[in-house]
Amino acid sequence: MEYSQSQDKACWTREMLNTFCDICIKAIEKGMRPNTNFDKAGWKYVMNCFKERTGHALTKAQLKNRWDGIKKGLENMKKIDFQYGSRLEY
Repeated sequence: MEYSQSQDKACWTREMLNTFCDICIKAIEKGMRPNTNFDKAGWKYVMNCFKERTGHALTKAQLKNRWDGIKKGLENMKKIDFQYGSRLEY
């Protein structure tokens, strides 16, 4: 894991992203996302599991930035799908 000079932005590897997604899916299945984001207990669960599985202690802000980026990417894919009529599976 590398950080930028300010150490505010995490550089994610594919393995870290896959781990993060797996953890988020489990948190959602446990009901820790009452709306579009995790509740306080959900973020704590995600942070602890991520540190435990990867050895990297990222902040809630860093994890939430990744969460928001993933959601935005999915929204863009859906727009492209609608606009061009392709049949992508999500």
